[in-house]
Amino acid sequence: MKFNPKFSILLLLLLPFFGSAQEILTGVPQNSVIMKAAKKGIPARSATAVKLPFVDDFSNYTGYPDAHLWQDRQGYVNTGFAVYPPSIGVITLDILDEYGQVYSHASRNTFEADTLTSNLIRLDSNFLQHRQMLASDSLYLSFYYQPAGASKTYPAGGWEIVGDAPEHSDKLVLEFGYATGDMVFAGFEYGEYIIEDGQYYSMGDTIENPFMPGTYYVFESAAYAGEVILMPVDSIFEEEYVWNEVWSSYGCNVSDWVEENPLQYFKQVMIPITDAQYFRNNFQFRFRNFGSLDMDAWTSGNIVGWSSNCDQWNIDYVRLDLNRTCNDLYPNDVAFVSPSISTLREYQAMPWNQYRPTDMITKFHNDLSNLSNSVKNTFYTFKIDKNHGQTIYVSPLNNENAEPYSTSGLHSYEHHANPNLEMAYEYDGADSAVFTITHVFSMVGGNDERKFNDTARFEQKFYNYYAYDDGTAEAGYCLLSTMANPEASFAVRFTLAEPDTLQAVRMWFNRTLNDENVAPFSLMVWDDDNGLPGNVLYEMPAQQPAFADEFLDFVPYYLEEPIAVSGTFYVGFYQHHDVQLNIGFDQNNDASGKFYYRTSANWYPSFYKGAPMIRPVVGKSFDHSAVPEHTSADVKMYPNPTTGIVYIQTDDHDYDYRILNVYGQCVETGTLQTNTVSLERFPTGIYFIQLTSGNQTIVTEKIIKQ
Repeated sequence: MKFNPKFSILLLLLLPFFGSAQEILTGVPQNSVIMKAAKKGIPARSATAVKLPFVDDFSNYTGYPDAHLWQDRQGYVNTGFAVYPPSIGVITLDILDEYGQVYSHASRNTFEADTLTSNLIRLDSNFLQHRQMLASDSLYLSFYYQPAGASKTYPAGGWEIVGDAPEHSDKLVLEFGYATGDMVFAGFEYGEYIIEDGQYYSMGDTIENPFMPGTYYVFESAAYAGEVILMPVDSIFEEEYVWNEVWSSYGCNVSDWVEENPLQYFKQVMIPITDAQYFRNNFQFRFRNFGSLDMDAWTSGNIVGWSSNCDQWNIDYVRLDLNRTCNDLYPNDVAFVSPSISTLREYQAMPWNQYRPTDMITKFHNDLSNLSNSVKNTFYTFKIDKNHGQTIYVSPLNNENAEPYSTSGLHSYEHHANPNLEMAYEYDGADSAVFTITHVFSMVGGNDERKFNDTARFEQKFYNYYAYDDGTAEAGYCLLSTMANPEASFAVRFTLAEPDTLQAVRMWFNRTLNDENVAPFSLMVWDDDNGLPGNVLYEMPAQQPAFADEFLDFVPYYLEEPIAVSGTFYVGFYQHHDVQLNIGFDQNNDASGKFYYRTSANWYPSFYKGAPMIRPVVGKSFDHSAVPEHTSADVKMYPNPTTGIVYIQTDDHDYDYRILNVYGQCVETGTLQTNTVSLERFPTGIYFIQLTSGNQTIVTEKIIKQ
């Protein structure tokens, strides 16, 4: 069996101890954030040229690049794939297109993946001095870049690495360009020509093109009567662009950078613009990612579904302006580097009624940086708002000098980097609550060049579920069993403050190439046995990985009957096959020590740092009042529960039907023609089938889809 070389060392280390199975992290073949954005509509390109300065540090938004600055929609603005960027937020160029899917032309050979192109930029004039731009105006474009595959600790194992590093043959390219104003030939538009009866042509024969008189078509192979051939109909011309490569980097490894300089997680590039050909009103620059799929390693042996997002580059703090020099490396800026953290010790989210003051952290942790080359006097504070309105806490302002990152690393002053949290939430008996924590770190005196990166926010959610993850999958987690009769179990631990009722388990399954990971499993619930999963409390067999295509979110697996749970319990799955069920894996929050796997008699803690995306839902029974349930003695629906097809026994009336989900949203409509309705394409959960005649609802039946 061949393994991806990035994981082979880890697997070899595990084999002597756990010879029957291995844990595997894979990439993800989709980007749910971008897919959600694409469903809302891809932002239109801006027709307005940008004036200097051109600056984007990607700190105040996520998803598509800012349409006011960037022409392309292929990059992904995020806070999850980079390690210690200059400021919070980067744009990641990868092999997923603007719809969040692996490029259709992706292959093992090098191919063009993401492109990030600026909008038109006015370099024809020096607007400060009201004259034409000159080389002496000292124009520079600067940016920071980082190949993916970094870790916050070195040396680090594969279980701590975020993202997929580009191979040495992969390449990140920067190009300068502009439209010349000329039109150039780009090809032909083609039409269909049918060979007439009695006609035959040999290879090399020619006929006059009827669509373009005076031109001739040369046959490249024999053709017979009735065959359709494509002939040019018209010439296609398009605007001529000139693009020149000005910088590039082949695939490299951040660990090599850090060995040379422990502060060099990103490298900065400075490019002077002195060539007069670029001093025009339609200058543009673009980054291009040339990647490749390592298909042999990612799909060989028994490992399936590994063809996914890879070869990522992170870019940050892009600046184009005049009156700069090659030494202008240090913006007058202090910034957050990483997202802020949960106020809970264990969880990213938890049920409001299960919360206790002892669940609170006592200190935050902030990654802060002074990007300038001199000491800056800074202040820090945070506030907490409840339910997006009422401010319940404001910390005192705290001033302290911050040393430059280039010489001293991250800002380490205790009251800024690790401030105390000297309060606790008060449970008010409501079903849920949301607290917004807003952190501010800025220069004293207001000289900070970039205010956007001075703020970091976190929404502390108290809903009806527990979550170790933040809702975004940077990777996939699965088990590979090498036993003759493969079977494996996976369990995640949760602890209640008071007895409650388990209603459902929300799971995030990553799609894989051709959906190879769609295989049955049993949803499992265990009690605790001295810190490990113990007796089985509940088992729901014959489940399938489902994908929330409509919401691109977690899929709820509802228990047939809610069960009572107390103290510590575990939820997860059991599989009796060697298909790798691919669970979403959040690499920016660490739940290690809280999830386990088993392929024989013994449970083992995971080797990976991160959080599997499995969430138990507890509390009172769901309120389905939004979907009134009507019954009729003349209509019967069966089987219930069902694995897909619902048979409907009714009278001779012609009915229309509607399928509603648990939220009361209509997901399908149609006419009842065969006395069956299919739920096969929908995720596991609770649905309502509603029969209607005209404007009258005849019956509404609750159906459980297994």
